[in-house]
Amino acid sequence: MNTLLFEAFFFDLFLSKGTWTSIINPITYSQSAVERLLNEGGYVMISAGRNNKMPSDRNLSDDTIQERTVNLTIDLTNLYAYSSMIGVHNGDNETSFFVILHNVSPDVERTTFIQLGQKYNQESIIYVKRAIPTIQQFIYTTGEFSGKYVEGLGYKILTTNVTDDYSELTLCPNNLFKFTLNFDFEIMMMGKLRKKTRQLIDHHTNYILANKQRQHP
Repeated sequence: MNTLLFEAFFFDLFLSKGTWTSIINPITYSQSAVERLLNEGGYVMISAGRNNKMPSDRNLSDDTIQERTVNLTIDLTNLYAYSSMIGVHNGDNETSFFVILHNVSPDVERTTFIQLGQKYNQESIIYVKRAIPTIQQFIYTTGEFSGKYVEGLGYKILTTNVTDDYSELTLCPNNLFKFTLNFDFEIMMMGKLRKKTRQLIDHHTNYILANKQRQHP
C-alpha cells in the first residue's frame, strides 16, 4: 500500500470513530497528505489567539491566551483530527490548528466552526469544503464584518522568506511546509449577496497597524 493510500485509510478509519481521535492528536502529516487536503478540501484553519481588533483581548496576558488555546484543543480532541501550526497574519503570529473535517454534514460543520471562532473571540476562520472545485472561504466570526466572508481558490507553496500572510506546518520526519491560501478580499459576500469593496483591504491594513502598536507601544 503506498503512503497516500495508507494515509487515506488511516484518516477514514479514525475519523469514522470520533472519540478515537484523541489517540492520534495532534497529527504530524506527510507533505503528500497536506497537499491532498489542500487540493481536495475538507479542512478548517482556526486559532484561539489574541484578537487585537477586540478591546477585550488587547490586554490579555500570554498565559491567558495559552489557556484559551489549550481549551480549543480540548474542544477539538475527541471530535476531529488536527495538527498544530504557526499562523502569521496581519503582522502577528499565533498557534493555529489545521483540522480535518468529517465531510458528512458540511453545513453543520461550517456552523460548528463559526461558533468555535465566536467562542474564542476570533476575528475569522478558514473553511474549505471538499468539492470539485473546492469551496474556500475566509469567514468573519466576530466584529463589524461578522457573518460575512470572502472566497478564494487554491494555494501557493512558499519557498522564499516571507514575513506575513502564511501558515507553517511541521511535517514528517521534521520538514517545514509553508503555504498561503488565495482569497479575493475585494469581493465581500453575505449569503448569495456579493459586494465589490475596499472595506476589507482597509480593515486588514488597520489590523496590521493595531498589531504593530501592541508589539511596539
